[in-house]
Amino acid sequence: MSPRSPHYIPVGCLAIPRSEVIVEDSLWQADDAIWKPLVRPESSKSDRIPDEAARNGGTRSITQTALLHSAKSVSQLLDARWAQFEYRTFPEFDDTTVVRVYFLADDALRSSISRALEIPNKHRFKILTEVDSSARVWAGLEKPLPNERNPLALNTLEESDAPTSLLELFNNIPSPAPDTAIITDPLLNHATENVIKGKISGLKSELLPYQKQSIALMIQKEACPGSVLDPRLVHLHDRDGHSWYVDPVAKTVLRDARYYDAVSGGILAEEMGTGKTIICLALVLATRAFPAETPEVYWSPALPVRKSVGSLMDMAASCANRYSQSWISYYGHTKKNDFRGTAIANAIQRNPGSYTLPGAKPRKRARGGSNLGLPRTIYLSSTSLVIVPENLLSQWQQEISEHTEDLEVLVLAKHDVIPRTEILLKYDILLFSRSRFDKVVKSEGISKTPLASIHFKRCIVDEGHILGNSKFSNKSLLLQGLDELQFTSRWVVTGTPSRGLYGASGQSSGDTLLQKGTLKSSSMTQMSAAQERKDIDRLGAIAALYLKARPWATSASEASEMGDTVAKWAAHFSSPTSGSGWVRRWKCLKLTINSLILRHQLHEVLDLLPPVDEKIVLLDGSYQDMLSLNIFAMMIIFNSVQSQRTDADYFFHAKQRKSLLQIVHNLKQSSFFGGSFFSVEEIEKAVQTAEEFLEKKEVEINDEDEALLKTAIDFGHLVLKNELRILSNRFHEMPVCVAGIPGGAGRYWSLDGEENGFICTSASMMLTVQRMLYNAASKAVDDPGQLNSLLNGGLIQNGLLERERAETEAESIRRATKTSTTLAGNTKLGNDKPKSLHRYRHGIHGAEPAQVVTDEAFASVLAETKLVSTVSAKLSYLLDSIVKHQADEKIIIFYENENVAWYLANMLDMLEIQHLIYSNTISADRRAEYVRTFHHNKRFRVLLMDISKAAFGLDMHAASRVYFINPVLNPQVQSQAIARVRRISQHRGVSVETLVLKGSIDEVILDRKEHMTQAEHVKAKTILDVSLIKDWIRNAKIMRVGEAGDSHAAQMVPLATPLPIFGKGFGRLAGPDEGLVKDQAVAPKAALPDRAATWAPSGQKRVREGDTEQRLARRVRFTGESDSP
Repeated sequence: MSPRSPHYIPVGCLAIPRSEVIVEDSLWQADDAIWKPLVRPESSKSDRIPDEAARNGGTRSITQTALLHSAKSVSQLLDARWAQFEYRTFPEFDDTTVVRVYFLADDALRSSISRALEIPNKHRFKILTEVDSSARVWAGLEKPLPNERNPLALNTLEESDAPTSLLELFNNIPSPAPDTAIITDPLLNHATENVIKGKISGLKSELLPYQKQSIALMIQKEACPGSVLDPRLVHLHDRDGHSWYVDPVAKTVLRDARYYDAVSGGILAEEMGTGKTIICLALVLATRAFPAETPEVYWSPALPVRKSVGSLMDMAASCANRYSQSWISYYGHTKKNDFRGTAIANAIQRNPGSYTLPGAKPRKRARGGSNLGLPRTIYLSSTSLVIVPENLLSQWQQEISEHTEDLEVLVLAKHDVIPRTEILLKYDILLFSRSRFDKVVKSEGISKTPLASIHFKRCIVDEGHILGNSKFSNKSLLLQGLDELQFTSRWVVTGTPSRGLYGASGQSSGDTLLQKGTLKSSSMTQMSAAQERKDIDRLGAIAALYLKARPWATSASEASEMGDTVAKWAAHFSSPTSGSGWVRRWKCLKLTINSLILRHQLHEVLDLLPPVDEKIVLLDGSYQDMLSLNIFAMMIIFNSVQSQRTDADYFFHAKQRKSLLQIVHNLKQSSFFGGSFFSVEEIEKAVQTAEEFLEKKEVEINDEDEALLKTAIDFGHLVLKNELRILSNRFHEMPVCVAGIPGGAGRYWSLDGEENGFICTSASMMLTVQRMLYNAASKAVDDPGQLNSLLNGGLIQNGLLERERAETEAESIRRATKTSTTLAGNTKLGNDKPKSLHRYRHGIHGAEPAQVVTDEAFASVLAETKLVSTVSAKLSYLLDSIVKHQADEKIIIFYENENVAWYLANMLDMLEIQHLIYSNTISADRRAEYVRTFHHNKRFRVLLMDISKAAFGLDMHAASRVYFINPVLNPQVQSQAIARVRRISQHRGVSVETLVLKGSIDEVILDRKEHMTQAEHVKAKTILDVSLIKDWIRNAKIMRVGEAGDSHAAQMVPLATPLPIFGKGFGRLAGPDEGLVKDQAVAPKAALPDRAATWAPSGQKRVREGDTEQRLARRVRFTGESDSP
């Protein structure tokens, strides 16, 4: 007979060996031909009410008592009525008793059978892992095999497509496939269909097919998010073929699937450079006619009562707004159909839709009372709150201007004041800088601002992966502020939702693009288990804390009310790291990620991005380059041998990590120019100390170390005799060779006072010559005497004065510079005082703009003055490349060291190559101006960018040629840098060149980078964490430098073509703001609020209109038409 009940799930069979049951053989073998219900005999528990099986004739036998005694888990579940069982003894299975297991589903009979017992839950899960759920065992044709064929194990075997890494899972997210039929609102359905057709009012740019698909799905997810299956559940089939579900972590068993409301929103994670910003703008434009709706929980059947009878127009407007009707659909957005100022528009604006938000109950009554418990009126709006990093604020404004028209945008950054609620309701977008939003949260409190009185259509957080850094117990200011606001939909915009999810397009140096469909793990995509867990935790923080995705955002009280269990993200994904349990967790993570992340698979978008031609440029160093590299090797050898490689003043001692990092920094700079490191005195002292060490022989060293030391000493003497290197350090400048200085004054403008057909000078001295000649030439019409004076001896005198001034300045800098640490062997780390880029703007700086010299006769005299060569192989190569390509392409040069940027910028100034420096030392506003200028001013051909500022999301598609002055060890950093240029808006192929100096640390970095796994890259916090690179530095050797030649020019690298020093516009001093494309203009005062509606920080007066302490918000109305009448 069968104890069948629709509430009990036939799971599988247990095997109980004869040896474990204490009962007589005659009883054991009796009635073995049929399945019998397993019940507890009434005599063993007299107060127990016989269950249904017992009442229907179940045998109260000694055998059953013995079985229950031997199977404790079965006994516990039977007593708790959490399961039913039937048994049969099989002689052919060595008298093994097979027990069929039927679990009571947790979603059945909850009112009559308690589920609050912990012990039965543990026993049930123990049985679940032990049963054999195969069909032949259930039929009695095979003996059960414990643990091998339980439902969870069999389910795991069926999951043949389980991902092997988080990156693979991310890359295989199904591409957006919107279904407009799901959208029941006819107007919104029509708007979505128009998106797919590319018809969006107010959008000036044409969308690509994949962008239309993404936008349409975003609208669908906002309007009809639907429901999602609880991802924690494992879907199984019982022995009758019916579905049932198990949560292996919470150990719950369900007959029916459990569903949750899906998130209205998600994570827009399209590949870097594929136009995520325009997708967001198109989403706003396509849906701005549809205001946010009152949440169902706040619906009220009571109609609002007016103080007096309103007009029919007002009542109609109020009704339309209250029920979030798309009235704009009837009037349109564009100026052609503009109805602003009409009676209808005024009625709609003065009757905004709203609902009442119940006040939170205060935990403790504050002294003087509190308004926390008071209900608030929340106004419905179609406004989107967009929060962006400071460095991307200007880019968003630029994209809005370029791609949209007639879009109402309010920019809130720095100290901008938040307008009144009725003003905010008029905008389509509130564009907030993240720093400004954080400041409001910290100093004012979001709940005290008009923002808290608005129910926004949506919130978009650009580069929102930062939200993943928050914890459940420690939320960021951004999250704290967002939690106090009302949104219908929430979006995160990022190409990399977590740190390890990058590089899938193979943009890293040395890689090739992944072939279509080839997205399996490789050495560059394997992540360590620890890093993968961190990435998963960050995704969990975004899902639960910001997107409020259930079940992960469900609180304990909410779970209790719903009869649910609390879903702890860490419990599901932190362990184990392998086996069937981890496969199930991958499936759970896959379901969660697929429901939240919206992105196209790579093969669908890669062909739309411009091709990238990556090259490694291996350069032979100049004689001076090799001297610079060998000086560091010399110091390392001196230190290693004399410290016995053990003392605390050994470069590689644990206590000297900071010193070693400085050496690495200097070595990387030396591959560009290292002539200013180490003064003559420092080298002399180190060499002398090494010689004394060998002479005294107080410390025993081996033959190899003695040979190393002697070679280093010999090299030290060679360096001390090199005049060009001495000049580099004395003047703290990069020497160059220039030919044809006018007026016979060449030697007086050289660093050494010599002239042999050319002079050895510096860019700084040449800039001074340019300024002198330009100033004199620009006044030549009115005062020709000044120019004649310069050309007839004046340049000589000025040259002597300038050289003296330059040497004095270098000496004063040297004295003011803090000396580097002195370690074993009187060795130094090397010191090149950083050149400040803080005041450096662009072009030649420091004077008022003036007119360009146009006198042809004078220009012909100066045409023979040309730059011939430089001491840096990398600099000569860069100058040749810039001159070759700047007419047709804009160029970005990524640098890691400010000194390198300073030397290069000085040279570009001298050659009148207009450039900008996007550095760490300038303000965010200035950087934004530089980005706009680089895009829109054709004069600026080169941008020098700090590699640390190759920010996520920054669009630099105006450039198509990229140079890395040094190899970048971390492929993620390089991939991000290339992605600034390789974008969907890029119309050229992208050329990327990485400069590598032979024999330098560049080669080691490049070689190691190509063989490191992703796990190793993640582990390497600094370059010293890469053992092979550290060993290369530790085992430094003196390299052969070749012959110095008979002139300074022989020690330099010549340019492919000498470049004129006095070219177009030479010597013209550009003002620091000349040519820059400034920020958007501030709206007229009439368009601004009449008073601020934000609360001032404690102790300060509230700011009102007319106050000068704060700058009002910038109201920007972007339009495709002229505003002129």
